[in-house]
Amino acid sequence: MSDRKSYLAETIINPGCGVVQGSAENKVKAPGSGGSGDFIGVYPFEANEAKAAGESVGIALSGVVKVLTGGTVTAGKKAVLAADTSGTFINCPTDAGRYETCGTFLQSGMIGEYVDMIVERGSVTIPA
Repeated sequence: MSDRKSYLAETIINPGCGVVQGSAENKVKAPGSGGSGDFIGVYPFEANEAKAAGESVGIALSGVVKVLTGGTVTAGKKAVLAADTSGTFINCPTDAGRYETCGTFLQSGMIGEYVDMIVERGSVTIPA
C-alpha cells in the first residue's frame, strides 16, 4: 500500500515514472536534463495512462509501486532517477560522489521493464 497525494502535472507524466517538484506547491513535472529536480514521488504504473500538463495526477509518496526501468536494475540496490528527462529509474552509480536516492529496488529487471520499488527519499555518498 502506498501513500498517494493529488498534484497538478506541469509536463507529460508517464506511468511508472518519477516526478520532481514543479514551479509551485502541489505541482509536479518530469525531471529536467540529467535527471535533475527535487524528487517528490512516482506516478504509479497501475494508472496505465500518461497525464498531460494541466491534469490532476496521483503521486505515490511512499510505499511499494511498480516503476519503469531506464537500465538494468538489481533487487536490493538503491534507485536514482536516470540521467535524462524520462523519469525512469536506474541503480545508484558506483562512481565517487553524492547521489539523491528515490528508493530501493525489490525486483531485478532489464531496461524498459516494470519492477517493484519501495519509494524512500534519501541520499548516499560513495567515497573516492
